Amino acid sequence: MFVFSVAEPNGIRTYIYDHDEFYVIVLEPMHKKNEYYLLTAYYLAGKDKAREKIMKKYRRRLSNMV
Repeated sequence: MFVFSVAEPNGIRTYIYDHDEFYVIVLEPMHKKNEYYLLTAYYLAGKDKAREKIMKKYRRRLSNMV
C-alpha cells in the first residue's frame, strides 16, 4: 500500500493506493491539519495506463508528509 501527498494545481491531495487490489482513495486536507475530506475512491479498471498515472503521482510526491 502506498500513502503519499502530491502538490496539485488545486492544492495538496493525499492518495492511498492499494496496489494489490488496484484501489485508490483521494483525500484533501481541511483547514485543520488532522482532518481530511474524502474526495473520491475508485477501482483502477484499466491496465497499465491507469496504474502508471498513479505511479507518476507517487514519483512526484512531497518528501515531508505531515
